[in-house]
Amino acid sequence: MNILIVDDQKSARRALTRILEQETDVALLEAASLSEARATLEAADIDLAFVDIRLSDDMRNTDGLTLVRDIKRTGNAVSICLTAAGEMSLIREAMRAGAYDYILKDDLCSELIVPVVQGLRDKQRLEREVETLRARVASGDTPLLVGSSASMERLRADLRLVALSDRPVLVTGPTGAGKEAVVRALHALGASPEALFLDVNCAAIPEALMESQLFGHEKGSFTGADRRTNGYLEAVGRGTLFLDEVAELTLSLQAKLLRVLETRVFRPVGSTTERSFHGRVVAATHRDLAERVRQGAFREDLYYRLNVIELRVPPLDDHPEDIPLLVAHFLRGQSRRLQFTAAAQEAMMRMRWPGNVRQLRNLIDRLLVFAESDTISVDELARVSGTKVASAEEVLRRVAREVLQLPIPDRLSAMQTVLMDEALLATDRNKSAAARMLGVHRKVIERRVGRDAAEYATESSDADGEP
Repeated sequence: MNILIVDDQKSARRALTRILEQETDVALLEAASLSEARATLEAADIDLAFVDIRLSDDMRNTDGLTLVRDIKRTGNAVSICLTAAGEMSLIREAMRAGAYDYILKDDLCSELIVPVVQGLRDKQRLEREVETLRARVASGDTPLLVGSSASMERLRADLRLVALSDRPVLVTGPTGAGKEAVVRALHALGASPEALFLDVNCAAIPEALMESQLFGHEKGSFTGADRRTNGYLEAVGRGTLFLDEVAELTLSLQAKLLRVLETRVFRPVGSTTERSFHGRVVAATHRDLAERVRQGAFREDLYYRLNVIELRVPPLDDHPEDIPLLVAHFLRGQSRRLQFTAAAQEAMMRMRWPGNVRQLRNLIDRLLVFAESDTISVDELARVSGTKVASAEEVLRRVAREVLQLPIPDRLSAMQTVLMDEALLATDRNKSAAARMLGVHRKVIERRVGRDAAEYATESSDADGEP
């Protein structure tokens, strides 16, 4: 931190120097006049300037106010005015001119000056960090997430919105959809990406050990506790604590976790003193937590505390158009260079993926080992996957059989409506792109959207006319 001391009295400069040189990482510069101060500001990057309002014995001199305005105008530093106790009008003028604070020259002591310097240093550091984080989030760089579909773009947009918040986040989605990748991306874009990321699988750790793992324990607090051990809540610092499969926590541990989230303090097993929790909690589950609450297996108050912000990870069947990008991502860096025929890629997008992205990753791993050729055809895909790859016609017939079983009157019209709605949703309501996806003319989409708008207007008008 570069600090400029501007005072025409050498004794005043010396007094300030003695106080400020006790601070670490501080470089001190001095000036005795307005011209010297301006020359220093031109030559060096100044973070803070202590400026005497009067820079001569002449009581009419207010060169210090001029310097304060100069510093405010450049915006590269802040100034603190030095003045006598009886010059309140000049103090008010200095504050209007842009001074950060003022100090009376009779009160030049370390107890008063050092806290001001330290507070300003912390403020500037936080401002730089916020600017860096904003730039990183604005760049749209969301690491670890692969896909360009509308659903993945929406997930990225939500991530950028919540990344800098310190509120708890609940990540939901089916098994294998990529919830951990979303949580890691959230941490990488968060306020402390350099801090620890600790993940706890709540379903894999026995209840008897889970409390010690989370909260830590004191020596002798239970059999085998031969030394004091920090838990995840303390070890994570200002980082991210990821509670995977949080629905599997027992009710007693849920109550203790709730207290941590509400008070930001916790007590290790066997300890009589409380410790502070400074990190961020992100939880994930493939279960329906609202249903678990209704069943009495999950605390309602903890559910609402965790579910401040929810990020929903879509199943792979909802965005099959991302499969080619995911395949390319999984093959990156592999010693064997596999290539997929166009027919094989289309077949993969028609396949069912109950295991989601994890199932796709496993298939790629099997192909790397068992594929007889580096060019993957539909037949090779079927042989290694062990499943018959359905043709487009077979997929349509399967969907048609399912639609025919639905208890709705006009199935054909309903299917057309759903197809158009899904195409518009997938293309962010781009009518031309939706028409290309459906293989129809744009006017077909426009007529449908116009008819829906007219029906909505009629319904609204009827509703407004009701007594």
